[in-house]
Amino acid sequence: MYTLLIADDEPLECDAIELLVTRAKLPIRVVKAGNGNEAVLLAKQYHPHIAFLDIRMPGMDGLEAAKLIRKEHSECYIVFLTAWSTFEYAHQAIRLKASEYLVKPVQRKEVYDLLDRLIANLEKQKENKLQQEEEIREVLNIFSREFFAALKYGRVSEDAMQSYFMMQGIKEKEGVALIIGGLPEEEIQEFFMQGRTWGHLWLSYFPSVDRITVLLFTNQSAKVIEQIAGRQKEQEITIGIGVPFNDFALIPHSIATASIAYTTAFRQNLRLQRYSDVLVTPKDQRKIIQIRNQMLSETLDAKLERARTLAHELLDVILGSHEQEERAIDELFEVLTVFSYEVGKAVTLLRIPSVPKSSVMEMEIYLMDLLDTACKAIEQDRMDRYERPFAFIKQYLEEHMESPISLEDAANLIGLNTKYFSRLCKTYLGATFVEYLTRIRMEKAYKLLCDSNYTIREVAEMTGFHDQNYFSRVFRQHHGVPPSSLKGS
Repeated sequence: MYTLLIADDEPLECDAIELLVTRAKLPIRVVKAGNGNEAVLLAKQYHPHIAFLDIRMPGMDGLEAAKLIRKEHSECYIVFLTAWSTFEYAHQAIRLKASEYLVKPVQRKEVYDLLDRLIANLEKQKENKLQQEEEIREVLNIFSREFFAALKYGRVSEDAMQSYFMMQGIKEKEGVALIIGGLPEEEIQEFFMQGRTWGHLWLSYFPSVDRITVLLFTNQSAKVIEQIAGRQKEQEITIGIGVPFNDFALIPHSIATASIAYTTAFRQNLRLQRYSDVLVTPKDQRKIIQIRNQMLSETLDAKLERARTLAHELLDVILGSHEQEERAIDELFEVLTVFSYEVGKAVTLLRIPSVPKSSVMEMEIYLMDLLDTACKAIEQDRMDRYERPFAFIKQYLEEHMESPISLEDAANLIGLNTKYFSRLCKTYLGATFVEYLTRIRMEKAYKLLCDSNYTIREVAEMTGFHDQNYFSRVFRQHHGVPPSSLKGS
């Protein structure tokens, strides 16, 4: 719904335009003013998207009102409706970047056409704004994820931490880390602020699929936790509470202990668990294998949240078993190598990169990405078992179009009978296999001839044709012009 402000000292004019808008059932609410001063005041109150202003009004005229409205609401469309059509008024309207200058009495069609055009512009602006916000949110999420991964493993300097938290208005260095499962991200602020009896409290949180890690910055950690413990029984959530910190350097330890506490709560179906040293279990190779197998089972069942929770438990157990990160990396590398092999064997056509061995942080990111990718692929296969195989075929053809590729070769790549694969091509490629392959080869050839210094012979070979004359015939059939018209041979 958009807001249209109409300012005219003749009430009948305002009523007439309002009636037109109402009858047209446009997504517009109308606000009416009798003069320029009233228009400016209403603009501050209602933030109009469009303003119809009469130029000649008592007190403040429409031109002056437009200046003040434009100053506060730069994106508001200004339209002048007036019986005065002198050059001076028109000139000032242009200077004020008015969207339209109409001389009264205006025709109904003119008003409708103008409003349709302005609404279309507003819709486009809204769409662009949403797209920009989504892009910004995506960048911030990537940054937040990378920052949290580095923070968790103590790879962020104290100065960098201070700068990051200062951007969020956080100056306090004391607090505690909590890990929460089952609470939507949009309810985090309300959960901690509702009915609080303590003083200042700042939150910095890092959401993921299965949990939200929350850093509570307060010098009253014990009081905050007691109140949370009393209230969270009313909600279906799980909370793991770490060791309090009194310095940025101790935040990684607080997060690590919160993770151990959360895993215990999750395993024992508890609502809340505070960390204590007794929660750290001695190393047991059988337990590591058990967690890995459970994680594999949940992954192959596309239960991403449970698989991620088990992944965190696996990391906690392995990290807790080694004082030196190098040894934890070695053991984690072995576990992830086996796990990724089993996932690749069960989920066909899944491109799984090699397990990194640079740091535990990079290995955790690798594992979480693998879980996300595998579960998404399994969900896709459940909805349409051929969508992923044909996406694989498309990518393969793009990457290998210079090589001879037959229908049989393509069918074998995804393990299908040749005749059945041929029938499916119409559905998933939109053409026969040969037609599709020819089309992408010709599109690539056209681009290469236009944008590069390659000869026709070289382009022919790069797109799978070893006979230049045959290439030229196919090119002409496809594009309607010979390749020589784009590039000399």
